[in-house]
Formats: sequence, structure tokens, C-alpha cells
Amino acid sequence: MKTLDILHSRPFGFTRDEIAAYRDRILEEVRRSGSEWVVSSSMSLPAHRQWLRSYDWASDIPQEAVCICVDGIPCLWRREWLRNRLSEWNSRLPAARFLQDDLMPDDESQIFRTETSFSGGLSIEGSGSRNLTSRIPISQLHDREYIAPLLAAAQQHPPHLHVPSQQAACSVTRVKPAVSILMSVHNMRDTMGWSIRSVLAQSSEDWELIIGDDASDDDTLEEACFYSDPRIKILLHSRNRGKAVMMNRLLEEARGRYILELDGDDWLAPDTVRLLSEALDQAPEAGMATASYAWWIRTRQLGPVWKGTMSSVNPPEQALSSQHSALAHPLVPRMYRAASLKAIGGWWDREDRFGRIFEDIELTSRLLDHHLLVQVPAVLYHRVIYGSSISQRSRDLFPAWRKSR
Repeated sequence: MKTLDILHSRPFGFTRDEIAAYRDRILEEVRRSGSEWVVSSSMSLPAHRQWLRSYDWASDIPQEAVCICVDGIPCLWRREWLRNRLSEWNSRLPAARFLQDDLMPDDESQIFRTETSFSGGLSIEGSGSRNLTSRIPISQLHDREYIAPLLAAAQQHPPHLHVPSQQAACSVTRVKPAVSILMSVHNMRDTMGWSIRSVLAQSSEDWELIIGDDASDDDTLEEACFYSDPRIKILLHSRNRGKAVMMNRLLEEARGRYILELDGDDWLAPDTVRLLSEALDQAPEAGMATASYAWWIRTRQLGPVWKGTMSSVNPPEQALSSQHSALAHPLVPRMYRAASLKAIGGWWDREDRFGRIFEDIELTSRLLDHHLLVQVPAVLYHRVIYGSSISQRSRDLFPAWRKSR
């Protein structure tokens, strides 16, 4: 029986630097390990680790396997393979706890999948034994349900990483795309890398991403240039003027017939661009498309934690501007027909406190005064909520904003 070490690195935080530090800690422990197989205490459930210590599982492992998944969760790794994988890993994640999913081998033949049973042994997947998924917190199941497909899609579209001395490559453009994705950011260096990665992992490649840095004073610009792709363009404001002003500037630069909003701390499902643009293609009378979204709570120790899914409009025909403007939250996601958006003058271009808080609700209300809305029955957007954000701290201002319209 092969031996294994239990590594004691723990996931913490979700910022760019914390994820890198977490990776480095695990890598150092892997390098010190003398076992052929290693398992991290932060990469499996306690019940998994207990069984793996006591059960003679190793005799069933094929020689070509480098990763063992228990109940769908990657838990064990061949030491040398994991060391090489960690040494090369340099990507962006929403939280450190998803590192094990990003380390999964590209080749399915290198993965050995098993299930645990309540009797205390391991059985080959598909044997019909009961497994531990009922003991996994529901939020953790949905975390992986939404993150793993995006990581798999990202592996199918590996990004070109930016070389610091070639920053100008970030602003190279190419042929006119169908969809322009607009992202206004301010001091979002720790989250926007994952947002951009979700764009690069789209099943449709017919897009451009225009990022507007609204006078950030951190490393947001550096993070915006982390991925070198000719479809990404970056604009700068020397003075912070708010999202509405920046979005109108980005709209002037957009070349797509559709406009998709993406906040720098949110992310897209892999089929977002394709499904929303197809919905507008099939409904020429509609000026906007939306769908359902998953909402996540930003925590200090675990990063974003899944809380549920929501439908922006149910049923769709209730999405009249008078009704929508009575709600203190925007439609999510939002893909506009560019011509319709420009016809109403774009965003409410004011720099007071209201112009920086409710600009998206106001815009969609005006748009829906003149155009229909089409809704896609799928979860296509992931929205992260955190209590210290300006939108959450300003919710009590919504009645005053409605009176000021």
C-alpha cells in the first residue's frame, strides 16, 4: 500500500495575493513530502481523510492516474505531478478553496473516480453505493456546481498571459464583434481577474471586452492587463467620475450590436454571451435580454459563498418600467441592443450620489418604456453582494432617488 501525507495548509481569503500565498504554501509542503500520494486537509472532507487513512484503496489505482476524486471532489494527487502542476499554475480564482478544481488534469484518463459508502469503504463510481454528498453543506455543492464548469471551459480556451514589458498588447483590437462586454472598475485588482477569466471562457468567441479603469489607485490596471488577448481594450480616467460616466465612454468605443454589462467583482456563466445574443437575434422587437442569476455573499475568510439563485423577472411580461423602477435592485444580467441603448442616450450621466448608485435601474426603466424584454431560462450571471459596497450601504436612499427622477 502506498503511503500518503495529510497536508495542513488551509484556504483563506480570496484576494489575488492570498490565493498565490495559499498556492505557495501547499507547493512547499508538497516538495517536503516523502510520500507518493498526498492529500491536503483543505482539499477533502474529514470523512474522506479518515477512510483514506484506514482503507487499502491504493491497490485499485491505475498507474496512469495522477488524481483521485472522491464523491466528485479531487482529494489525492501523485506528489510529483502535483508539484509540477502547482509550479506552473498562475491563474485567477474567486476563492482559494477552488484551487483543487483548477488543478484537475485535462486528461480524464489521469483521474480515478470513487465514491465513499456509509459502511466505511470505498467503491468504484457507479456501483450504486450511497455517498456522502448529503453530508456536504448545500452551499459547497452549489459552489462547485457553478465554478467547476467555468474552470473546465477555461481549460478549453487557455488564455495568453501578459508579459509586463508588452502592456500595449492589451489594447489591440480585431474584427467587429457581435457583443461588446463593458466593465467599469475602480480598485478591483483582487476580483476582476476572475471576471475577465469568465469572459475568456465563453463558448462564443464573438465578443470584445472593454474595461474602463475609473482612476483606481491600486493595481487594477496591472490586473486588467494580466491576460493578453486582442479582444480586450482598456480605457482610463484620470479622475474618478462614477460608473455612469465611464459606461457612456465605453459605449462610445463599443463596436458590437449588443452590449453586455459585467461588474468587476461578478462573473459570467460559460454560455452567457451565446444564449443572450441568440435571444435578441430571435426577438428583433426586444431591446434587452436578461436571465436568472446566482447570488453570492462575500465573506472575509472564504471569499464568495453561494446563497441562492434568483430570476430577475417572473413572469417576463411584468417587466414594465413603472414596476421595475419600484424595485431597489437592477435586472441581472443585462444585455442591451446597442441601437436601442444609444437611442435613449445611454446611462444617466450625473455625478452626484444618485448617479453613482441607481444608474442601472434608471437606465433599464427608460429602456423598457420603449422596448420589450426577453428572458432566457438559465442561470447566466453570478452576482457577488457584500455589505460594505456603496449600493448596499445606500439602499435606504432608494425612495429619495425615486422622487428625484
